[in-house]
Amino acid sequence: MSTGARAAPWRIVAWLGWGLAAGALLALGVLWRLERTQTWATPAIDPGRFVALRTAAGPAPAAGTWLVALNPGCPHCMKSLGTVIAEHRDDPARPIISVLLVDMPQRLDAQRVAALPGDAVWWDARGDWRRRWGHRVYGEIMHFDADGNYLGTEPPPPDPLP
Repeated sequence: MSTGARAAPWRIVAWLGWGLAAGALLALGVLWRLERTQTWATPAIDPGRFVALRTAAGPAPAAGTWLVALNPGCPHCMKSLGTVIAEHRDDPARPIISVLLVDMPQRLDAQRVAALPGDAVWWDARGDWRRRWGHRVYGEIMHFDADGNYLGTEPPPPDPLP
């Protein structure tokens, strides 16, 4: 048997591998394009769309409200929230720091809600954060003014060094 006859099956496998890689890359490009061209709703603090698990006392201060997207099963999220709160703990003009529980199919029990830091806790039971707003980064901070108008989103703070 010649060397070329033994190499033929491996050549087919190699071409199949390259074809699969190219197909996966193409599919990723199509998904990225669909995601980038999607028209997303502007984030809004809408009590009718979220379940209030704990509310802030009093009206929003002049500094407004910060809504931190959090999944309590994510240690990075909890660190990010702790960092945001610690950085503004002693600031008398700080905004209301609210937690938006995302990607959770079930409501948290009262004990776990009470243990969460922050001024208010909301549950995104409908999945607006991901499905309507197009957001994907746990720990991100959405800024709203005192009237509830969306000002923008900043990425989560970096993890502190050990």
